[in-house]
Amino acid sequence: MLSEQRYKEIERLLDQEGTIKTSDLCQLLQTSRETVRRDLEIMEDKGLLKRVHGGAVRTGEAEEKNTSYTSFQKRQSEHLSDKEKIARKAAEYISEGQAIALDSGTTALALARVIKTRFRSLTVVTNSLAIANELADTEGITLVVTGGVYRADEEAFVSDIATLIFSRINVDLFFLTTCGISVERGVTYQRMDEILVQNKMMEAAARTVVITDSSKIGVNSLVKMCDVSRISMIITDPGVSRQQAEAFQAAGIPVAVSDD
Repeated sequence: MLSEQRYKEIERLLDQEGTIKTSDLCQLLQTSRETVRRDLEIMEDKGLLKRVHGGAVRTGEAEEKNTSYTSFQKRQSEHLSDKEKIARKAAEYISEGQAIALDSGTTALALARVIKTRFRSLTVVTNSLAIANELADTEGITLVVTGGVYRADEEAFVSDIATLIFSRINVDLFFLTTCGISVERGVTYQRMDEILVQNKMMEAAARTVVITDSSKIGVNSLVKMCDVSRISMIITDPGVSRQQAEAFQAAGIPVAVSDD
């Protein structure tokens, strides 16, 4: 196949799928990985696509994934019922007197609201201003806020400044929210600065529990945080399929499903 024919085929696949893997292109185009890599470089120089790790995405899609995402405020109203169910289920794994870490996700905020009514002796470490405000006047809750650079659209503190505290503390449980999680690609996010604080929370925690609605299961976002081997379990809603749950369980990751 001539180079121009390959370019047209790659463009066609991108129009259909939005993203393509190098390994898939090698098979579909019946050519070597080096040829595919060179084709993608040339097409990127022409502004036809954006190369990412393991493949390429449409130019517009790459920009959207890197610079645009749904704000915290808007996400709060998405899958609201599922997040509340997940939060109630997650609270079953918390014991009085423990120290837990909550990141800046909306499911973590739902968990904070459950904690507020259910526990009377707990330490909560968070980089979320929304969670801090939710728990600020709760009797028996020792609240530790990371500080850092405030990002208004996420209602949270980010940057390496927000990670400094985690070298000096230990927490029992870290409840990790995510944009996507799959056995193959691990825990993923839309933007790089989202994972700085989460990584340090994970290092400080004895166990990391992913809390996510089922729409994120099997989804791969742009930036990889970690492999699933670094998490202890997943808590999700009944929308998760049996096949999805079994895939994680086969990888040694238990999946707990909230009540209907």
